[in-house]
Amino acid sequence: MRRYLWVVVPALLSGCGLPAAVTIASYAADGVSYVATGKSVSDHGISAVTGRDCALFRIIKGKSICKDEPAQRANPAPVEIGQRATLPPEEKPAKSIAMRRHYLVLGSFAVLRNAERFAEMSHDGSLVVVTASVDGKVTHRVVAGPLSEDEVARLLHRLADEDQPRAWEIAALPPGS
Repeated sequence: MRRYLWVVVPALLSGCGLPAAVTIASYAADGVSYVATGKSVSDHGISAVTGRDCALFRIIKGKSICKDEPAQRANPAPVEIGQRATLPPEEKPAKSIAMRRHYLVLGSFAVLRNAERFAEMSHDGSLVVVTASVDGKVTHRVVAGPLSEDEVARLLHRLADEDQPRAWEIAALPPGS
């Protein structure tokens, strides 16, 4: 048995030892892929690994397997306004984004007087108490802002030093605040 191992192992690794159903399914997938895109499933795998447009069938035509230029990527999916985490590299950030003002919620209270006391203890003139509805319940939030990015960083650092509960950012104050 060991003396035939050098023949059996390469045959198994090349796919010759696969069941007929798997081989037929592989050929069917390659056929569908070739009709749809002009490339086999293996070609798509090679293209994904190299980042170039590759097709093994080109060698029969006397051409290079892979084209020299990188494969083009499809345009990114459209995004609703407000969903972008980052700007695409070709776009320059707008001044309004660079000058964006931030609002931090420092605390949320069920009782208005507790929110007012918390805001008074802070001794910071840029705090305001805002009433909000969360899951149908009225809450009173102490909000700092508008703040620049540097002011946000300093305030978060100060709160961390004072072991205050973590603040979170909101887009803007509600109308009428």
